[in-house]
Amino acid sequence: MGRWNIRWSILLVLWCVTGVKLAAMKVESLDRGWFFNRGYESQAADKVTVDLPHTWNAADAMFGNVNYYRGMSTYSRFIVVPSSENFKRVFLRVKAAQTVADVYLDNHFVAQHKGGYTSFTVELTHLIRKGEKHKLDIRVSNAQTMEIAPICGDFNIWGGLNRGVELLHTDDACIDPTFYGSSGVFFTQYNVSEKYAGLEMKALLSGTEMALNDCSIEFSLLDAKRKVVLCKETSVSGKEALVKMELNNPHLWDGVNDPYLYTGVVVLKRGGKEIDRREEHVGFRFYSADPDKGFFLNGKPYSIHGVNYHEDRAERASAFRPEDFESDLNLIQEMGCTAVRLAHYPHAQQLHNLMDRRGLIAWAEIPFVNVFVSHPLYRENLKQQLVELICQYYNHPCILTWGLFNEINPGWLENPNPMAEELNKLAKKWDISRPTTGASNQEDPLNGIPDLIAFNRYFGWYGDDCKEMGEWIDKEHRAYPQRCMGISEYGAGADVFQQADSLIHPEPWGQWHPENWQTYYHIENWKQLASRPFLWCKFVWCMFDFSAAGRKEGTTFGRNDKGLVTYDRRIKKDAFYFYKANWNKKEKVLYIASKRCQNKSNSSVDIQVFSNCGDAELFVNGKSMGKCTPDEVCVATWNNVPLQSGENQVTVRASGLSVINWLEVYSSVRNVVRKRMSDDEAPISSVISLSGRMKRFCFSSHTCNSA
Repeated sequence: MGRWNIRWSILLVLWCVTGVKLAAMKVESLDRGWFFNRGYESQAADKVTVDLPHTWNAADAMFGNVNYYRGMSTYSRFIVVPSSENFKRVFLRVKAAQTVADVYLDNHFVAQHKGGYTSFTVELTHLIRKGEKHKLDIRVSNAQTMEIAPICGDFNIWGGLNRGVELLHTDDACIDPTFYGSSGVFFTQYNVSEKYAGLEMKALLSGTEMALNDCSIEFSLLDAKRKVVLCKETSVSGKEALVKMELNNPHLWDGVNDPYLYTGVVVLKRGGKEIDRREEHVGFRFYSADPDKGFFLNGKPYSIHGVNYHEDRAERASAFRPEDFESDLNLIQEMGCTAVRLAHYPHAQQLHNLMDRRGLIAWAEIPFVNVFVSHPLYRENLKQQLVELICQYYNHPCILTWGLFNEINPGWLENPNPMAEELNKLAKKWDISRPTTGASNQEDPLNGIPDLIAFNRYFGWYGDDCKEMGEWIDKEHRAYPQRCMGISEYGAGADVFQQADSLIHPEPWGQWHPENWQTYYHIENWKQLASRPFLWCKFVWCMFDFSAAGRKEGTTFGRNDKGLVTYDRRIKKDAFYFYKANWNKKEKVLYIASKRCQNKSNSSVDIQVFSNCGDAELFVNGKSMGKCTPDEVCVATWNNVPLQSGENQVTVRASGLSVINWLEVYSSVRNVVRKRMSDDEAPISSVISLSGRMKRFCFSSHTCNSA
């Protein structure tokens, strides 16, 4: 008996020692080892093993196949909760499932979620037997339906589990992981200034009254060095805990200038020991928009200029890896963007975390795109997705506005304005700290519903003339002087395989999209946008080429080629460098435009250079063509430059440039680039041939690109 008591005492001590460590919520990844098959069920031979994130449309939806598979598929795997596990509750978190997900455990229906871009969490505790193997099935369908947004859109609806799946193991009392898919904690800042910041910290709790008995909750704020600057503990009473704290002289989150982050920490305790924890970014900032003066961040004018962005890339489609977000944002920031519009749906949490850290402003929105239908389930789904968006992304300081709609046509089936009004009120109910916005493409009372409005305008691409952009903006501004107005989309297609030495307006829906028109388009449009500081935002459509199965344009069907970078991220188009010269204030840029246009029909040409490093000097075959001062948008142009028959070496020099990190050398195209590194000078050389031909290169089995 004595030995039994000793043994039990030892076990009890070990449980106490390890129990504290294991008590906080454990997150178990379920991303590996899924069996996948199309349909409800199939023979074992038809199943394939996949890892998450995964989409089943990566092969069939990229190249213009409008009949890509939109139906149900099944993901299956086994899970085991060890008998030794001290946790008492088990939850399943699905980070995204496009579009409808039905969860089954051992063939028992657990839950259904409608909406492909937000996460959801369901409890499995009552179905789990520790130590036993359980079969988990998630049946996912991306079939088009009139009940779930988006009904349609100029982008592919990628079916699959494209952001991963997790098991959450908790104590019998925990911070609620099921509340609209959120973390269960919400940080609301108020009365923020350079001298003061108020912070309300709220936690939602889950558990029986008995389980929550004797629990307390600690709220704290850590600075960037993880030093505690605020801390308050309160006892638990009910299913919600809330405290308010004040911080003097806060270090502000100041966009790309200084993206300073605090960490908000919420710890649930029982008997003084931690049993659950959440940590979230906190970035104190205050901002406003003025109809006549534009956008202000922390009391100072701040230019919101950037790009629209789809979660879509070559080979993987929407199944992004962590490094994909990093590399995409690297390109976005290389160009000098201060903001990203996350079109046209909620994007991954990981992307928002990175944008928090990098200081990039985010426009987050729901997939209320193009059409509105009079269906009660559709209306409810729009509201559900908006609440999920707000709850799941509430704490991200990068998000400064909630987007309610994109190009909703009021003449299609039913007037969408009452729906937009309802969504606007709903957003205000769930978040009083952020304004709402919408992207419009027509004149309609719809434009006056959100706090901010922006327009998708393509003057110079879909008909009209580039120079009409400024005229239209001024007319709109005069008609509605009280509105804060921005530009949410403008852009033009460009296929890097297609080059021209003359400037002719292409057919937007045709197969001829020469790159030089896109370059001209962006130069002319940015001149007009840059000269109108009252615009609260300016977003290019789009950062990267992306898949849209219904398009038959350029050399690759199924592609929207308005990106500034190719679909596979290998080639930065000329317009990319134009914006880099204008927006990137940290790097010197010197770039010869139309370098891919090798075949010249005339013996004299205009040569255009993008430069943010002062006067530039042009040399042709070693002979100076003189110096040129770039204009207000960093464009230097030499007109009627004479060329000799055969190959011509073109060099441009400008002082102050010491590093060139953006040039691509393709010897197969007779394009010679010479780089001389020095502290004050680096030449850029390109060969232009009167008789040469542009060659096409294929970099992978999935995507092709030009030199």
